[in-house]
Parts: sequence; C-alpha cells; structure tokens
Amino acid sequence: MKKMLIFVLALIVFPVVALAGVISPARMLLTEGDVMFRTPDSEEWLPASVNTPFDEGDAIWNPAESRCEVQLADGTMVRLDGDSQLDFIAVEEGFTHLHLASGKLYLKTSATAGKDSLQIDADDTTLLPDARTRLRIDMLPNSQEDVSIFKGSAYVEGNGSRTKVRAGEHIALEEEHNELLPLNPPDAWEQWNSERDRLKSRMASSDNNLPTELRAYAGELDNSGRWVSTPEYGMVWYPTVVLSADWAPYRSGRWVWKGDDYVWISYENWGWAPYHYGRWAVVGRFGWCWIPPMRGNVYWGPGYVGWYNSGSHIGWTPLAPGETFYGHRNYGPHSVNIEDRPMNSGVAVSYRNRHVRGGFSVVLQNDFLRGRTAFQSPSQSNAVSLSVSFGSPRIKPVRETRMPIVTHTPPRFTPPPARDRNAHELQTRFPRLIEKQRPGRPQAVPPTPAAQNGKYKKDSAPDVRHERVKPSTEPRTAVPSNRPERKERPQVPAQTDTHTSQQPTRHGEAQGQRTAPKEQKQKKVWKVRTADQGDEKDQRDKEGKGSKGRK
Repeated sequence: MKKMLIFVLALIVFPVVALAGVISPARMLLTEGDVMFRTPDSEEWLPASVNTPFDEGDAIWNPAESRCEVQLADGTMVRLDGDSQLDFIAVEEGFTHLHLASGKLYLKTSATAGKDSLQIDADDTTLLPDARTRLRIDMLPNSQEDVSIFKGSAYVEGNGSRTKVRAGEHIALEEEHNELLPLNPPDAWEQWNSERDRLKSRMASSDNNLPTELRAYAGELDNSGRWVSTPEYGMVWYPTVVLSADWAPYRSGRWVWKGDDYVWISYENWGWAPYHYGRWAVVGRFGWCWIPPMRGNVYWGPGYVGWYNSGSHIGWTPLAPGETFYGHRNYGPHSVNIEDRPMNSGVAVSYRNRHVRGGFSVVLQNDFLRGRTAFQSPSQSNAVSLSVSFGSPRIKPVRETRMPIVTHTPPRFTPPPARDRNAHELQTRFPRLIEKQRPGRPQAVPPTPAAQNGKYKKDSAPDVRHERVKPSTEPRTAVPSNRPERKERPQVPAQTDTHTSQQPTRHGEAQGQRTAPKEQKQKKVWKVRTADQGDEKDQRDKEGKGSKGRK
C-alpha cells in the first residue's frame, strides 16, 4: 500500500512520459537569395535561414533568382528554383506529403526512404518516388507538368492512370493526355543540382558513430568536427570550426516562436542534430562535446536546455546526459510534459552545466524576444535572481520572435501567385495514395481499374506499362480518377527570347515555351494496359506482336 501511494504521488508531480517518438520536422539546409516561409499561425511571409524547421501546414516561397535546399528527416533532399512554392501537407512518422504549388522541384531520395514514405502533388499530378531516386518536376504555365527521372524510378499518377517512370525517361502530363519521352539535355537548373549532389557525395561520413535515425547528418558533422572516445560517454563529437576560445553550445543562434513553443535556430551550418537531439557535456581537454542519443531513443526537441526566468531576464543552460527536459510537449524519455502546470511545483532542480564555462546564458527579456545575443557577464548574471522555469518562457511573442534572421530587414518581394491554403484544405484536395492512413484524413481511391477491382496486393502499387500503338481517330475515354476537377492555374507571363531560331525545350525557359497548338503537334499516343484489359493483348497477338512488343 505504501509503494502504491508513492507511485500515485510521483504521477502527480511528474506526468507520465510518452513512449512514442516525436516526429522530426524537415529543415532548411541551404538558401540562395531571399527565401521566405510562412507558418499556419502567421499572416505574413518571413525570411528563412539555415536550420529553420518546417512542420505540417508550413510553406516555402522562392522569389525570382532564389534557390533553397530542404532536408527531410530520412535524409531526402528537396530543392526549389526561383518562383517556386512548396507546401507541407503532412509531416508524420515515416511519411511526408508535399505539394508543389508552382515552379520547379528537384528531388533526391535517400537510401533509407521507403516506397511509401513520400508523396508529392503538383496540380493534378502525383508522384510516389522510390529510394535512391533523382528526379525533377516542372510546372509549366500552360497547365502542363513534366516529370523527369534521372536515377531510380517513381510512380506518376495523372489523367486517371498510374505509370511507372524509370531512369532516362520523362513524362509530360497535359489535360487528358500523357506522353513518355527521353530526357532532354540538362539546363542550368539541372546542372546546379548535379553539382550539389557531387558536393554532398564528396563529404566524408563515419555514420557508425550515430544511431540509425541520425545517420543522414553524419557528413556535415564529420566535416565540421571530430569524434573521440571517452570513458564516461563512449563516442562523442565536438566542433572544430568554432572561431572563439570561449565558445559554448546554444549561443550562436536565437530562439524563435514556432509551433506554440520556442525553438532554437542555430546560425552554425552543422547546428541541427546537436541542438535537437542528445545532450552536451564538458569532457576533459576536448571541452564542450555532444553526446548523441542511443539507438531507439532518438527524439527531436525544440532545444534541450534548462530554463530560468526572473521576469526581467531569461536564462538557459545545456542539459547534461540523464537530466530531465521540462517542456510543453513530451519528447521521449528524460522528458516531462509540464503543460498547464504551475512553475513553482516544489521540485528542486539543479543543472550540472550551469557552473561550467559558457554553460549559463542570460539575456534581457526584451533582447530574448528580438533575437539579440547580448549575453550578460558572469558578474551581472549572478546579480540577477533567476529561478528555474519549468518549460520555455510563456512570453507573448512579437514579430521579430517569429523570424530566424534578425540581422536585416525582410526584403520586398513579389508574393507567390498561388493563393494561400491551409493544411486541411490541401489534405482534402490532395488525399494520400499510400496505405498508411491517418485517422480523420480523406481516403484516397486508387485510380486504375486494376486497383479498384483488387487485382494487385495491398502493399504494392500496380506496375502499369505503356504500349505504343498507332494513333487512333476514336475519342479516348479517360480512366476515372479520384481527383476533383482541375482548376485553371494562374497564368504566368513567359520569358520571351529575341532569338526565335532557338528550339523550344521541355522546361519552358528562355529558349521558348510549348506554344504550338495541340492539333499541329505530332504526338505519340499511349494506351494504358491494366489487368482488366486482356483483350488488348489478344489483339496484339493476332497482329503478330506478342509479349515482346511491350516496352
């Protein structure tokens, strides 16, 4: 009875820790130009910086002459060209759903990406890429989507059919018409992405020092620091690119209000995994070292620090291994949810790193809100009476609090042509096509007759191949699709070129657009063969083609 009473009292003081891991958001890895982003709780576009996290409902806008690179939790790279908008429809455990509202997208899936881990929608076209796949999507002004596969393969759904497109092919999807073509010569956008891929492949990577869940960040850690073996914690990592002898973690960056909490945005290129996973400690002659979490115990957090608050000052200290993180959400073991609980709960908390060199950061509350890093000196901070704050300070944010960058004024830019949509509207318009269905999400109906009649297994998509046939004068009947009726995309003026002798390309760049009328273009007509259309194969056998005629 006494043990039961102690257990009940423990539950009153400390809520039960959730065992399920918190989903890791995507993050900004590279920006060129004035890249902007928007969150569901913000009414304006704000400048994005490296290490900005992106969750469900967020959106990225690249104005003209801007480019960016986004890294998903599994290591998949997504890059956007200028005049492109990307919406995050869903960011869940093992699944990411993206929507390309306009522009150009380049994708490189990781080796660990599952076949059902990523879905990309672009107007009336849906992509389900495989692992180790490189592709691009171009949304052209004439309501056409082009999908080019450079490596690997992807299922492409459009106009009521699902097609397996492989390396060396690109598919042009227009209204009620699909066309498979060979790849065109690379343009400037493709060359830029190829160079980025080569740069990433040359980065050293000793991922054996990281748990499986964090191996996507091995390259940047190896290029910015060093791994050493310690008797206390095993293999630990410390940065070697710091510029000052008094460097300490959680100082080069700022706290940003996002997702109903303050999230640490590091100005250091490597500052994603070390600040959102694991703990920090001072180890012998190496100084500050990052201790990664154990395999199976990897949980993303907004910033693993202990908070202090005096009303006029805000302070924080990096958590040491084994110390409890008090937050407004559960972030796995060694984390306690203190939502709606009073700060003064009678629990004495002492953080080991507070008295270590650089382990205690104190700023004025006004500086904290506006992202200024004017840290108080040790003598000043000792004079301030700071008490432990259970969770990040619940201070009403100002405009600067939502901006990862406060060193310059947000640029004047042209807003994206696509109208703003919330996450629920995008989820309704673009239902997921994979089997993992979140409760409350609109169910997607597979578009092909084979899928509707249960002709393929539940865990695999039908491998619908294309047969080349002679052009027919009979009207084509589109296969029923689950998508709503196409809405006309806002027309973007095409870039004109005075050199009219140049040939048009599929990407709609300065060399010309696809402006020839449809009736003047000699197009290949492709007919989709599904499991319910065996009569087509019989007809081909009569013509002497047999099964060898399959492309």
